[in-house]
Amino acid sequence: MSTVHLAAACASDRPQVTAAKVRALWHAAGFDRVVAKGDLTAIKLHVGEPGTKTFVSPDVAAALVRCCVDAGAKPFLTDTAVLYRSERDNGVDHARVAAEHGFGLDRVGAPFIPADGLIGADEIEVRVDGKHFETVAIAAAILQARSIIVLSHATGHLGTGYGGALKNLGMGCASRKGKLRQHHGRPPKIDSDRCTGCGSCAEWCPAHAIEVDRVARIDAAKCIGCGQCIAVCRDHAVEHGWGFGGARLQQRIVDHAAAVVRSKQGKIGYLTVAEQITKDCDCMGKSQRPLLPDIGLLAAQDPVAIEQALLDLVRARAGRTLESMSYPRLDGSAQIRYAEEMGLGESQVELVELPA
Repeated sequence: MSTVHLAAACASDRPQVTAAKVRALWHAAGFDRVVAKGDLTAIKLHVGEPGTKTFVSPDVAAALVRCCVDAGAKPFLTDTAVLYRSERDNGVDHARVAAEHGFGLDRVGAPFIPADGLIGADEIEVRVDGKHFETVAIAAAILQARSIIVLSHATGHLGTGYGGALKNLGMGCASRKGKLRQHHGRPPKIDSDRCTGCGSCAEWCPAHAIEVDRVARIDAAKCIGCGQCIAVCRDHAVEHGWGFGGARLQQRIVDHAAAVVRSKQGKIGYLTVAEQITKDCDCMGKSQRPLLPDIGLLAAQDPVAIEQALLDLVRARAGRTLESMSYPRLDGSAQIRYAEEMGLGESQVELVELPA
C-alpha cells in the first residue's frame, strides 16, 4: 500500500497560503529525500495553451522551486513540444508562452528549459519491454536531470478519459518521435495545398525518406516516424493522424512513463493539482468551467497511487467518475491497471489528509 498526502486547497488561495501547503506536502511526502544538494531538478509541468486560464498556478511552481533551492538543488521548469499546430510546437515560442503565463524566472525563481530542445528532437531511446514498445523516445533533459518533481493538473481528456501524473510522465516527457508513436505509429502526410516545396523537410529527414518535386513526398517504406519533418515545416504542411484512443493509447503512454519512472528510482516525486478540474486538458486553447469544486493538492512518490487517489476523491466529491463528466465512453482507469502491471506503483492507497 502506498501513501498519498492531501492538502485541502483552492485555486483562489493566496500565494503565501499555497506556498505553506506545498511545503507541508513536500516534507510529508518525503520529497526532501528525493531532491538533494547539487541536483539538476526538473519540475515537469504544463504551462497551458494560449487561450486557456485554468492551468496550474505559477504560485505552486514557485513554491516547489523554493523547496528545491532550500534543498541545495538547481531546479528548472520544463515541458516538451506538442505535435499539433501551436505556439508550443517549438522551444522558442514555448518558452515565451511559459513566461506570458507567469512561469518566467522573475516570478517562479527558475528558468523554463524545453526538455526536448528547439524542435522536439533532443531525445534518448530507452528500453522498456512494454506491451507496445521495446524502446521509447524520451526528451533528453528529463533523463539527464538528477531528480524530477512531476507537477500535474488533473483534467478530463478526449483520448484517455482523464489526464494526470501518468499522462504528464508518458506523453509529456516523450520527444516528438515518442508522441507520434503513441498516437499513431504511421508516417506523416504532406498537405500539397500548403506545401511550398522549400525542401526543409527533405534536408532534415535523417532517413532520406522525402523527395521534393514542386511539393514534398514521403516514402512510407523509408520513414522512421521521427517527426523531424513536422518540426521543421514552418508552413504547417506536414500532418499526422491521431489514430489510437482509449485503453490502447493509455497503455502506449504508460510504456513511455515506465522509462522515466525506472530511470529515477528514489529520485522522483509527484504533486497533482486537483483544482479547476475541466472537461478537457490544458492543451485546449479555450476558457473552460470546472466540473466540480476544488479538492486540493496531492503528493506522493508513487504515480499509480496518486492517480488512484485522485479518481477516488473526484468520485467521492462529485458522486460520479471524472470520465463520466468528461468523456463517458472512455475508461481512464485502464492506464492505472497497466501501470501497476508494469510495476510502476500500487493502486492500494492510504490517503492522509494534512491538518488545515
